[in-house]
Amino acid sequence: MSDARQYRVEESLRDGTKVVIRAITADDKQAMLKAYRGLEPGTVYMRFFAAHGEPTASQLRDWTEVDFVSIVRLVACVTEAGSERIIGGASLARLTPGDAATTEAEISFTIEEDFQNQGLAGKLLQHLARIARALGIRRFVAETLLANQGMLAVFRRSGLRMQRRTVDGVVQVSLDL
Repeated sequence: MSDARQYRVEESLRDGTKVVIRAITADDKQAMLKAYRGLEPGTVYMRFFAAHGEPTASQLRDWTEVDFVSIVRLVACVTEAGSERIIGGASLARLTPGDAATTEAEISFTIEEDFQNQGLAGKLLQHLARIARALGIRRFVAETLLANQGMLAVFRRSGLRMQRRTVDGVVQVSLDL
């Protein structure tokens, strides 16, 4: 695979909506902020396991300025009125930051409510897996709330060997690549 910073593919959701899945860039800060502000509180809670205020400038930098070795972030976009709008995203973060030899990475996803249940998280997972394999990552780990049955279904349907355990309402998942 070429440089993950250049990653860009077109996909179709179950309802036929065309989306672009691409690497995040430093120029996406305002688009990420707009996307975040458009999320319902329940979606934010499922992602962060708590109420989460407005992202700080530092958080926006962390979300958009990544090295594509220790951290990889993809965004899913639709085109509206000639410009892209971020409707979701996924990331992987090596469990030992800065160590390119680390073969495990934590993954996370956020999908805008209007685009949930359309297969987008599964597509993002497939693309993260492709990039991860090229980076030498062999296992994904994730934590999700037990109530987030949609995300658990994405993991089950991924085709990746899955192990899971539940501790205090949080499901810890590992997926072998």
